[in-house]
Amino acid sequence: MRLRAGFVFITLLFVAIPATQAQAPTPVVERISSQFGRTTRVTLFSNHVVVVAVRSETEDFVHQATLAFDEYMVYLQAMERAAGEIGNEPVTSDVESRDAFTELTLHLGPDAPRTIRYSPLASLNLPAARIASMIDDIQNRALSALPGEFEIKQWQPVVGDWVELRQGGEAFVSAVNDDGTIVLMQPESSVSSTVAMENRSEVILKVLERAP
Repeated sequence: MRLRAGFVFITLLFVAIPATQAQAPTPVVERISSQFGRTTRVTLFSNHVVVVAVRSETEDFVHQATLAFDEYMVYLQAMERAAGEIGNEPVTSDVESRDAFTELTLHLGPDAPRTIRYSPLASLNLPAARIASMIDDIQNRALSALPGEFEIKQWQPVVGDWVELRQGGEAFVSAVNDDGTIVLMQPESSVSSTVAMENRSEVILKVLERAP
């Protein structure tokens, strides 16, 4: 997914969420880092989705990943605890850095929403450093996600859907079982394969056409 001007990835994310979801996701934490003309925005949303948007003269892309509920809750509780301990002076040693900054916005904790701006060369107190470390973790999760993984996890397959396979070729959904397992049929070779719900993004690159 290519990033459009103005970091409109939030709009793209909302469109990707099923319309049946009762409430639109909201940011939990967000970090914007800008250095050497490269800006990276990392956002954890309340629907467990991590979005990393990178923009520079040579890069312009968005990566997404969805955390499991238990994993999301671990991060959420740890960040809430750290935000409550961060105090009034989270930046313990601020070093000037020309044309570079980091901006951390916390939508949790006693002073939410709270924005902390500092140099990438600055030192943070322990609670703020723990939050920064957790954001590094979820950023790496999103950047290492398979291309199209987020879209595949949001996909609700029905019989007749056509998909492109990661190994090459196309297939259509010939059956959808109650447990989320699907059966894919490759018409060119007449080969069928059964794919568990948790393995879809490893097998399917993207959905080509939805059944009418």
